[in-house]
Amino acid sequence: MKGFVYCAGALTAVLIMATGCASPLYDRTAPRHVARSAEPIIPPIVAVTDFENRANFSGQWNLGGGMAEMMIERLMHSDEVVVLERRHIDGVVGEIVRQGRDLFRREGRVERGRLMNARYQVRGVVTDFTVTGDASGWFGAAGAQARVRGSRARVGLYVTVLDVETGEIISAVRSEGSASRGGFRGGVNYRQIAFGGDAYFRTPLGRATQSAMDRAVRRMLADIPRERWEPRVAEGGPDGVIVNGGENVGLRAGQRFLVREEGRNITDPITGDVIERFPGRVIGEIEVRAVQPMSAHAVLLSGEARRGDFLETAH
Repeated sequence: MKGFVYCAGALTAVLIMATGCASPLYDRTAPRHVARSAEPIIPPIVAVTDFENRANFSGQWNLGGGMAEMMIERLMHSDEVVVLERRHIDGVVGEIVRQGRDLFRREGRVERGRLMNARYQVRGVVTDFTVTGDASGWFGAAGAQARVRGSRARVGLYVTVLDVETGEIISAVRSEGSASRGGFRGGVNYRQIAFGGDAYFRTPLGRATQSAMDRAVRRMLADIPRERWEPRVAEGGPDGVIVNGGENVGLRAGQRFLVREEGRNITDPITGDVIERFPGRVIGEIEVRAVQPMSAHAVLLSGEARRGDFLETAH
């Protein structure tokens, strides 16, 4: 999915084969949480901020940063979203600025204006982070009592997903995890364990954290809308037209498309919500002649085609 060319808009349905999808496809004019079946889709772009620690824990671990890193790792391995760096974005921006100075060679400079924009922002709160029968003393009773009775850990998270464009909260998830360690197995000295490391996840607290995080991520991914891919003109002119998809979206030679100007959204005069989209006028027609892995080359049959114009299957 990462090979798709990203652009927004409506889908020309005849280009794609319908398949099952666990998450809703994004349509601003449709009710939320209505599942549809269509492919291909554009992976949502998300950014994760540091969690807020509201649990009664103030040890040496940075819970806010650690939980955010854990969520980023799980989102990336899900292969369902694109995750952007936002927690340390100042360092990225600083490097781009430095590369633009005369002290640095021109060769190898990154192009300015190419940082991606997040569509969804993920925020989290640690609501519970406790261990009963703790041998380290961080969470209460320690020593022999903990070794005899064993320990039990509990972790609670509250995660929200915010639509950056509208400010709407599209997902609010409460997730809990718990795990225990039986008696006579020896206590866990959490002071000597790094948060998020292999040793941490072998402890009751680590297993509880993993359980709470996995549940939160699963439910959050189910709520984040998926946006349909649509055919658009990536480059246009009298010498030829390049379409923004190829083999990756199932285009084939011989397909013809009408070229439309960008339409406009019709909004409710009271709420401002988009209730309908008015299509732009037809200004040309093209035919696909050659299909590349991520693009297609077409010829102009009539009219004109400019970068950004919408494409609609010609019947």
